[in-house]
Amino acid sequence: MGHVMIFMLGMGATVALKVTGAGALLRPVLKTVVKSGIVLGRQVQQYASEVSEDLQDVAAEANAEIDKARPRPKATKSKA
Repeated sequence: MGHVMIFMLGMGATVALKVTGAGALLRPVLKTVVKSGIVLGRQVQQYASEVSEDLQDVAAEANAEIDKARPRPKATKSKA
């Protein structure tokens, strides 16, 4: 979704530059802004991935503690 927003901003800026005729002068600035947005998007994805992994680890630890604390049924001898 972030890449779509960056694309739409870039397209809007490109159209505005073409209409005003300032495209050749501002193209390097626009490219820098777009690159910065892409880098930021990648950093956010990496951070979200790390947070998700940490939460999965915590959930696994919590499940293990619950299983360990759960009383186990005693084995009964069957009468045959």
